[in-house]
Amino acid sequence: MIKLLPLSYLLFSMAFISCSENTETEDATYFGGEIINPKDDFVLLYKDEVLIDSIQLDDKNRFLHKFKGFTPGLYHFNHEEYQYVYIEPKDSILFRLNTIDFDESLTFSGKGAHKNNFIINTFLANENHSAKSGRLYKLPPKKFSTLISGELKQRINMLEKYKERYEFSDGFMHVAKAHIAYHFYAAKERYPIYNKQQADSIDINSFYKFRENIDFNTSNLGSFYPYYEYLYALIDNLSVNRLTSAGTKEDHVANYTSKTEVIDSLVQNKILKNQLLKNTTLHYLKTVKCGNQATSILTGFDKYNSDKKNKEKITGLVNAIKRLSYGNPLPEFNVVSSNNQTISFKNTLDNKPTVVYFWSSNNPRHIKSVHRRVNQYATNSNYNFVGIFLDNNKNDWKVYSQKFNLKSGFSLETPKETREELLIQNINKIYVLDKNANILSADLNIFDPHFTKKLKSLH
Repeated sequence: MIKLLPLSYLLFSMAFISCSENTETEDATYFGGEIINPKDDFVLLYKDEVLIDSIQLDDKNRFLHKFKGFTPGLYHFNHEEYQYVYIEPKDSILFRLNTIDFDESLTFSGKGAHKNNFIINTFLANENHSAKSGRLYKLPPKKFSTLISGELKQRINMLEKYKERYEFSDGFMHVAKAHIAYHFYAAKERYPIYNKQQADSIDINSFYKFRENIDFNTSNLGSFYPYYEYLYALIDNLSVNRLTSAGTKEDHVANYTSKTEVIDSLVQNKILKNQLLKNTTLHYLKTVKCGNQATSILTGFDKYNSDKKNKEKITGLVNAIKRLSYGNPLPEFNVVSSNNQTISFKNTLDNKPTVVYFWSSNNPRHIKSVHRRVNQYATNSNYNFVGIFLDNNKNDWKVYSQKFNLKSGFSLETPKETREELLIQNINKIYVLDKNANILSADLNIFDPHFTKKLKSLH
């Protein structure tokens, strides 16, 4: 399907391409774009995990970056959400997107556009395939494998046709094939986890034959999500098998320990191993129940990690988790009231125990569901329920408060700093406080059907 672009965008593209033509003798490479409904006034550009530039948007929400000391390959740009872009010498790549529908609205133009439109179309196709995977996982192993292999072959054949038409480079073909293949490989690794009843009938030699071609120590895919998505699915699969074979009772720390052991045995490349360890550890620290669990996870992390920066980050996070555990006071921070008064959050508690929950304009569905739950629980409760808006844009707070008829609540005076201080890594995070703002719980889930019972047990 061909998307028609606005005249203003086409004029911008022409000016942009003209600019690149005038400087072609310099071997210049450009990356630029236009963002509709921007969330910030800048775009972050990364090569692997390294920040290349923070690029300011102009008054028309456009930007243009000219590379210096250019390294060809896979990049990603970030504007609240992120997406990949493959850039080669003398490319003049321009994108346009609307943050309301980030991935679906993203289109590229200019020299180098075809390969990047292929990347975003592959991403959307993978998303669509994931949406129907629940039905596929119910199939017997052999039929599931046949369907997966058939779709994978069809998509690779399509890529080869695009290569002939647009003369894709070998470097891009390597990334494009990985984007397609690793998505389907990840689905096969997840199969026994989602279909435990038929997992025992898998013919391992044929079902996982593709593993023979997996490079577990590659560095040329950088931080490419499809590759990591596959590795995490593989680690999950092998970890479950390891625990089952050993007869180990599964719990939070045991699951984590098993996964770190799989990572250590599977990956020799230190950069890749440290990255996998860091991300796995961060995932498990998000759902720890107490400081002791966090300490056990830190011990397991230290056993295999060799990256000093990762060590500092994980140690700092564990210390923060301990600081935010039962009996400790909630850190001091300021909030802004609906009449624009800035006050200490502790001064809003009215000497009553309080449930503090959070919401964001980035998740309208959550806004509706969490406030429905709050209205349900607050009616006959000894607790105050206080909602806090997490985003930087105060205008969004007012718009959504009016839209959902939210008559009370606050926004954060310093959103970024306070989110980090309170370890708000998940929109469902809540704190239960006593009347003195000491923490009674930091791990309840307001959508838990037993929430009321658990809340009463904290008295």
